[in-house]
Amino acid sequence: MTTDAIHSQTTATADFSVGLASIEDIDGILAVQEANQPEHGGRLSARFTREWFAQAVQNQWLLVARSGTAVVGYVAFTSQQAQSQIPLIQAMLSAYPNPAAYLHGPICVAQDFRRRGVASALFSAQRAHRQQAPVMSFIREDNQPSRQAHIAMGLREVEMFTFGSTRFVIVTG
Repeated sequence: MTTDAIHSQTTATADFSVGLASIEDIDGILAVQEANQPEHGGRLSARFTREWFAQAVQNQWLLVARSGTAVVGYVAFTSQQAQSQIPLIQAMLSAYPNPAAYLHGPICVAQDFRRRGVASALFSAQRAHRQQAPVMSFIREDNQPSRQAHIAMGLREVEMFTFGSTRFVIVTG
């Protein structure tokens, strides 16, 4: 699917729209990511760099939700091969091999935009961009809001695994 096709499928509500991320969105993406880190009360399991996000933009692996020009959420997605060197991803794939699936996540929404359908709109746009291909991800076991949101988006919990001292749930669809 081309960039133009994604933008023509932009989802809009009264206060946000969803489309492919651009380089200009990276500062906003980093701010949303930082606010969702554990030391700020969030439950993210990783911190991606500016360079990683720039590569994701180039590869069309990143969608954002915008309210005006502000980034209020994002979702990243890659092939398994793109992250196969990451120990946490290796642990997930060892616990539940699913070679046909692409990797979903993280999906992050700014505090003021939660429970407004942003995550669901991001996930729907991601699924359309990936032409409904099989998808998988992991969620910290103690992250009930994310687990519930992913189930509501049509994914199912299929396996658990431990990495370090943290338990994770694998979701797929």
